[in-house]
Amino acid sequence: MSAAIRSSPPRRAVISLDVLRGNARILFDANSASPRVVDLRGDAYGHGALAIASAFEREQVDAFLVSDEASARALREGGVATPAVLGAQLSHDKSTVLGPELFGLDSPAVPDPRAQGLLPALTLSARVFSTKKVGADEGVSYGYVYRTLRATTLAMVCLGYSDGVDRHACEGGRAWFAGSSHPIAGRVAMDVFMLDVGDSVVSPGDEVVLFGDESQGFPSPVSWAATLGKTAAEVTASLGDRIVRSYR
Repeated sequence: MSAAIRSSPPRRAVISLDVLRGNARILFDANSASPRVVDLRGDAYGHGALAIASAFEREQVDAFLVSDEASARALREGGVATPAVLGAQLSHDKSTVLGPELFGLDSPAVPDPRAQGLLPALTLSARVFSTKKVGADEGVSYGYVYRTLRATTLAMVCLGYSDGVDRHACEGGRAWFAGSSHPIAGRVAMDVFMLDVGDSVVSPGDEVVLFGDESQGFPSPVSWAATLGKTAAEVTASLGDRIVRSYR
């Protein structure tokens, strides 16, 4: 494994600020008579509240919506001057408040964000830790709920349920590797999950993408969450602190 691979984070979330700004323009234009309130609850739905607030200070936002006073204080101490308000303090109708749609995530009001031009801002990926060639009908992970259909290669990926990945993601969940999507093989463990990559050539240090912008071939956060019977906001807001977040 090269030094560059060893030094890169094994788990990372890359958040596009340009995508967020584009989403904000669409939402602001659609609600031009309403106050510009950005919803940062749940650590900005897992995207990092302080970083998002700092980026949006230049976008003429009227207020940031937060869950509690501790979250508001964290923004102030981080140098954010735009007011942070609690949900109970808002006198405006909830429809004027930007929610998960800003991040390209679904909501009851917007079940299909992409149809409105709203793109997912976060790409979640992890490194391959190890690989193993196995034969057909090989049981994988806890309870052997997944069995290989043929001889294949399994990749152990550095993301687990302690990072917020649902243990039952194997029930229809897929991740992107080497240009196509592959099934998650077996129940997700605490720190890793297994990916059945078939005949693809895979090595330790290679990157696997759980979800991101579907125009790049990745599963979208909306489709990923749908396999679990969840909303995308539930998925991204559950992402753990071991996942290194970066912004571009």
